[in-house]
Amino acid sequence: MVKAQLLPLFSHEQSSPQTVDRQARLFAESPAAGIIDRLPMGVAVFNAFRQIVYANAAFCKLSATGCDVASVIGLRLGDALSCLGTKIAGGVCGTTELCRSCGAAKSLAAALLGTETASGDCSISRQGTEHLESLDFRIWIWPMGHADEIYHVAILSDIRAEKRLDLMERIFYHDILNLVSGMQGVCELMREEEEGTRNAELDLLLFAVERVTDLIQSQRDLTFAERGDYEVAANKMGTLSLLSDITALMRRESSCRGKTLVIDPESADVFFASDRKLLTRILVNMQKNALEATPPGGRVTVGCGREDRQVRFWVHNDGVVPQEARSQIFRRAFSTKGRGRGLGTYGTKLFAEGYLGGKVGFTTDTAAGTTFHVLLPCGEAG
Repeated sequence: MVKAQLLPLFSHEQSSPQTVDRQARLFAESPAAGIIDRLPMGVAVFNAFRQIVYANAAFCKLSATGCDVASVIGLRLGDALSCLGTKIAGGVCGTTELCRSCGAAKSLAAALLGTETASGDCSISRQGTEHLESLDFRIWIWPMGHADEIYHVAILSDIRAEKRLDLMERIFYHDILNLVSGMQGVCELMREEEEGTRNAELDLLLFAVERVTDLIQSQRDLTFAERGDYEVAANKMGTLSLLSDITALMRRESSCRGKTLVIDPESADVFFASDRKLLTRILVNMQKNALEATPPGGRVTVGCGREDRQVRFWVHNDGVVPQEARSQIFRRAFSTKGRGRGLGTYGTKLFAEGYLGGKVGFTTDTAAGTTFHVLLPCGEAG
């Protein structure tokens, strides 16, 4: 991706109409035109002065007015897409102060400076046929030689739906967590008013609210992690104290009812640094999956310690992962428990390997049962 920095403005200089016409005819008659025309994403070809010499119909659909291909020939990208920035500043695309922060301009500048393939996200405001609107797109640009001249090809992907979904999700998680937090606050006030007397129903209600909060936060973290938006925060901790806290929590879960959940007495307390919240999600998922795979009266054993220069957490139960499921166990939405399940092992691998620099794996056979483990860097515990 192109680094977020201010770029020098482009020149106003442009090719003559005759040169643009020649270049446009050259591309229109080339084999490349047949390929470009069939691509579902918008494609535009720029000459050395950033003027469009060829575009497909999908590119024209991105324009505010739905112009045809012929009407964008000779224009710069922002002008073809009716960007308000150039109209407000009274210039052409790439020549105004507003253009310094434009994602498309940064990508094109990087490509012109020799980057093999440049990419970036861009959001422009423009006047549509009926009202002011925004266009969000992702752009990829790379150089291409043709007939002894250098051109740049740009692919534009409309990401308005992606951006809208992102905004809606953030608002949803923010609002619903605020609502549940308010419910938790009311429960805690009610508990204080009991003046020390134990109220089992109130304790159960408070526990349920806490679990709902945790489930919402877990789904939010998974959503942001899949988009690459999760920000890791390193915390100092000990393996055994963390595992003890999580195991105590899981013993209260319905999945643990009628079953035994124990910590291996040979577990070691290793101090290390990692994202405590994310690691908690991983260990909860591992224990929950093991408990759900264990019949009533069964036993699940968990443990932790050091392995070489890493810390290791593991969960064991006597069950066996079916042969047909072993190669798919970490796939998104795959589950042996039926439809609507399957984010547990997937989330574990995504968080551990995608964000914590770790490694997740498992062993399973009829004699030894099944053990899932996660290996993580020790980090700097201080």
